Amino acid sequence: MRPADPDAPCLDRLEALPLAERWPLARDWIRRAPLPFFAQLRQRRPVLDCGTVVLVARRPEIAEILSLPTVFSVALYKPKMGQFMLALDGTDVNYRDKAVMRAMLSWEDLPAIREQAGAITDTALDTGGGALDVVASISRLVPLRIVQSYFGFPAPDGDLLRWSYANQLDQFNNLPFDNRPDAEAVQGAAQRAREEMRATFASLIPARLAALKAGTPLPDDILTRLLRLNLPAASGFGMDRVVINVGGLLIGAIETTAEAVVNALAEILRRPAIHAAARAAAASPAAFDGYVWEALRFAPIVAFMFRQAEADHVLRRDSAGETRILKGQVVLPLSLSAMFDPEWVPDPERFDSTRPDHAYLHFGLGHHECLGRYVAAAMIPEIVRRILLRDGLQADGPIEDGGTPFPTAYKITYAEVPSTGAPTPP
Repeated sequence: MRPADPDAPCLDRLEALPLAERWPLARDWIRRAPLPFFAQLRQRRPVLDCGTVVLVARRPEIAEILSLPTVFSVALYKPKMGQFMLALDGTDVNYRDKAVMRAMLSWEDLPAIREQAGAITDTALDTGGGALDVVASISRLVPLRIVQSYFGFPAPDGDLLRWSYANQLDQFNNLPFDNRPDAEAVQGAAQRAREEMRATFASLIPARLAALKAGTPLPDDILTRLLRLNLPAASGFGMDRVVINVGGLLIGAIETTAEAVVNALAEILRRPAIHAAARAAAASPAAFDGYVWEALRFAPIVAFMFRQAEADHVLRRDSAGETRILKGQVVLPLSLSAMFDPEWVPDPERFDSTRPDHAYLHFGLGHHECLGRYVAAAMIPEIVRRILLRDGLQADGPIEDGGTPFPTAYKITYAEVPSTGAPTPP
């Protein structure tokens, strides 16, 4: 009989610790073995105080938290995001900016975005010589080009990549409960990136406005659409809001898309039967996309969200599982755990590409649902689909992260000559 793994998640071991010592151990398990840990939480401690944070593991409690933005706020975002809508719960700024940006991000654009994502992917594969790094050649490149051509932010590649990375790292991976030793350096890099972005907009926007006034033909991108609106000053949506919101599209697009593509592709490739089924389905996007969302259920880009309680609140009041959350506590809704809650997702350990959309929390839930979810839903599965259409596809090693929260490399090999017929089994 094999001895038990001393490093495996064990809820008894965690609960035996003083509150102040729980979070570092729980954080390690979330990184290394989230699903076994979350299964124990759902069964025995769906809401667990770890001192620094409170872990919430079941779907009903998580949905309740995400549906009460004035009780469970995004206050922890505010020092990082300033006046961006995501940091402003229950305000006219959030309501107005979200409405304006959703109007600009038209669903009618999605087929063209998907086609562009696929064409860029095919070009990279065609010129890759049968072996490439997905991160460097495809998963960061596609959203970068979308930022430049569709969002309307045509800055140099290196600048956009650096600005996106610095702000993603600071805003979502450099919070008080992270205890990063380089926290100040990370925050400083993000601040410098935002200053450089504003300086770029300071020259880009006047030039675009002058072109509009002169009647010069311009691309129909998000920045031009915003400038064409010419909203009155009384609306509150002036040039500062244009800069903040287009900058937010950049920050939210590149690293998240890159990670989602790599995670989904790696999850599919490590499952031979699923790889074969997904490849067969890849002839039709409608039949294929579910494979990507289901793969991301097993390997999402984040395991949890974070909120701060602005008032005392009882979760699942008047039920056997009611739990009091105190004002000021930081709460982590474990979104990965929610997607494996058997009371919500039947047979959660089974890979099922036909699950309904509500089985997933990839784009959040409620007030802070991802603004760019439909653009992402066009790009991500199409990139993966085009890669899976290649003959002889296989991973050439695991995902590399270079000690960062993001994938830095994922190498694949494939038949150099693209297939001209129906997909063949891998």
